Amino acid sequence: MDRRRILPIFVIVFTNILGSGVILPILPLLAEGEFGATAFQATTLSAVFFAAQFVAAPWLGRLSDRIGRRPVLIVSQIGTVLSFVLFILAGPIGQWLDGLGLGLGISGGLAMLYLARTLDGITGGNITTAQAYITDVSSPENRAQALGLIGAAFGTGFIFGPAFGGVLAEISLVAPFWGAAIITSVSVLLTTVMLKESLPPEARAAADEPANKRPLRDLLSHGDTFLILAINFVATLSFAALQSTFALYAERIIFPNQPSSTVARNAGLLLAFLGVITVLTQLFFIKPLVQRFGERNVIIIGQVSLTIAFAGLAAVTSVWIAVLFTIPLAFGNSINQPGLQTLLTAGTVPQVRGRL
Repeated sequence: MDRRRILPIFVIVFTNILGSGVILPILPLLAEGEFGATAFQATTLSAVFFAAQFVAAPWLGRLSDRIGRRPVLIVSQIGTVLSFVLFILAGPIGQWLDGLGLGLGISGGLAMLYLARTLDGITGGNITTAQAYITDVSSPENRAQALGLIGAAFGTGFIFGPAFGGVLAEISLVAPFWGAAIITSVSVLLTTVMLKESLPPEARAAADEPANKRPLRDLLSHGDTFLILAINFVATLSFAALQSTFALYAERIIFPNQPSSTVARNAGLLLAFLGVITVLTQLFFIKPLVQRFGERNVIIIGQVSLTIAFAGLAAVTSVWIAVLFTIPLAFGNSINQPGLQTLLTAGTVPQVRGRL
């Protein structure tokens, strides 16, 4: 495994997740407290992000197969920076929209939050493109370990991001978005300066290849792709549901009757603990588990671990029980994703890895 090729993408993923993690403990609280969102509206801010990402990701992946990984990584991160700028300006622009009397049915500020999350989702193909990059530069026998390092970067960013966001929330509910915009701008700079292209011109999909109007159907034609994607969908759905509701869950169940700034800080620290377990799992457990049991059995272990975690979190009565069940949650998600990605890309040619 060429660590010189892996290190830049590790740093890029770390800074990107750090920026995203900064806003994680605060966004639903901001939507409720500042812009009058209901609990449903606050959580659907994450839903619109994932919906936009679901629609856009296959096309971004196809674009990376044609023009290379590096340009797509740069453009997607610029979109993320712009989305954070929209978050910062949501208050004043929202007041202006309210003054126009457009009858949106929601406050102008909340409409701006939806717009920002949609933009971030459309350009949010950086993690899958980063995984395609790792697949390009790693050998089949080292691929699971290399993808595990991406998970470690994810986890490391997840340690510092929510904790940093929780601290910034003590200043104001908008301060974490300033931090996220600055951090992600650094990630764009690192991508531009440090990252070398992983997909040589001769390995790219032909630019004059007819556009596929059914990219999802094309992807599902590759072997066991449908089953693997279905498993990944269920696992991602459950984890995304937790992410989108965690701040409100923390406010109502784990840290009830506390100010929003305190909830954001404590939720950020709990998410940081989840990140610690993620990093330890990615660094020390994935390789021996895959060598001992194989990718398919490791995925099963991950699914069982996630099931235990979600069942436990549903019965939380104290912060210590929440901490306890965070461990199998982080462990299961950490070993699940690299195994699924390895099986998904096994036997595929470079020209379609971005789409996968």
